[in-house]
Amino acid sequence: MNLDVQLFRIDDRLIHGQVMIGWAKYLKSERIILCDNEVYKNKWEAELYLSCVPKEIETFVFGTKQTTEYLLNKLLPNDKTIVLVKAPNVVIEIIDAGYLPRNINIGGIHYIEKRKKYLPYLFLNDSEVKEINYLLEKNISIYCQDLPTSKLYYIKDLI
Repeated sequence: MNLDVQLFRIDDRLIHGQVMIGWAKYLKSERIILCDNEVYKNKWEAELYLSCVPKEIETFVFGTKQTTEYLLNKLLPNDKTIVLVKAPNVVIEIIDAGYLPRNINIGGIHYIEKRKKYLPYLFLNDSEVKEINYLLEKNISIYCQDLPTSKLYYIKDLI
C-alpha cells in the first residue's frame, strides 16, 4: 500500500495564495511537489512558481514520472507533503505509473468555455467528469474544498 501525502490537490492555478497561506500554513507542510509536465520543462516558469514559496518549505517542480518516483520511493510515514496538479488527467497519469492516492482535494478548476459550474471554484467539462468518475472507481475519496476552513463537498454528490 502507498503512503499518503498531507494533501493531494487538483488546482489549475497550482501554487498561489490559497495553497500557501490557506493550506501549507494550516497543515504546517514541509514540502510541496508541483507536478506538471509543461512547467517541469520550462525553467523560467518553474522558477516563477518556486519564488512564491517560503524558503523553509522544500519545493520540487516535477513531471508526472518524477512525481510518481518520489511518491513511491522517497515519501516517509507522516510526511508533511502537498502534491499539486492542474487537472484530473494528471492524477490518472500518476496512477497509471503506480501511485494511488487515497484522497484528492479539488481546490479550483476554473471556468473556460464548455465547462459546467458545480461550485464557485469548480467548473468541469464532460471529459473531466469522466476522468473524475474513473478516479472514484479506484475508491479514491474526492472532495472539493478551496480552503481548510471552507465547507467540504464530496464530488460524488455534485456530479
